[in-house]
Amino acid sequence: MIRAALLLTVSVACHDDVALEDVRKRPDGPWARAVTAIATPDGVRLDDLSQHRSALEDYLGWASTHGQHTNSWGESREDRRLAYLLNVHNAAVLHNLLRHELPDSPDAVTFGMFQWPGAGFYWGTRYRVDSEWTGLAHMATHDTVHRYQEPLLWLGLYDGTKDSPPLRWWTREKKKLQPQLKRAARAFINSDRGMRKTEDGWQVNPLFIDHARDFTYWTDASTLCEWMAGYARGPRKTWLEAQGADCMLTHWPPERGTDHAPVVESSAG
Repeated sequence: MIRAALLLTVSVACHDDVALEDVRKRPDGPWARAVTAIATPDGVRLDDLSQHRSALEDYLGWASTHGQHTNSWGESREDRRLAYLLNVHNAAVLHNLLRHELPDSPDAVTFGMFQWPGAGFYWGTRYRVDSEWTGLAHMATHDTVHRYQEPLLWLGLYDGTKDSPPLRWWTREKKKLQPQLKRAARAFINSDRGMRKTEDGWQVNPLFIDHARDFTYWTDASTLCEWMAGYARGPRKTWLEAQGADCMLTHWPPERGTDHAPVVESSAG
């Protein structure tokens, strides 16, 4: 059931701001279990998402006035900071899909001056996070990947499209997040969602081309091929290593449709 009292969309001059009622007690458990229930290797059971709306809005309501700055989490608690950013970003993406009645693509969402594909969804919509208003794209790029100079974080950011890395819940225990991200990178690169065989070799997910500079600038890899080869296995690894310094990678046409699991099995009951 939609709880109108807990959700207020405020249309201001420049952005579509989504205000959620503050929740004081951290509600990780219900939303973490919901993520596990709707996430599959083939996509997200978006038809089941509305069943978990209460847990989703409670989690985002808590995150609106809690976080690394508001609660003064020290720099030594980096895993906690990063897990928070990944989980809140991904929850906001799902909530934005839900409030727009599960559009065929995030690119279909427009608002005000944000009329180009993806702009209304990722730039024009803002959520209150850690007591500040932020757009989804700004949270992913500025607050997360570039703030911590860690390209592996791209593998933890869910954007709602078919090309997105799989949705998952990220744990915040110390020294556990980095191994999780590395496992996610290996699983993604060694799947058809990360690299696909073609008649001319292999094509990669558009994510890697879009953020190619991040994967080399903040690592020891000289090329994107070298970085990806560090996580690839079998024929993928062999092909990537054979590219050498030229590293002529191409990606398939972006699949901007909503990341809806092809076979939706209700989680109810």
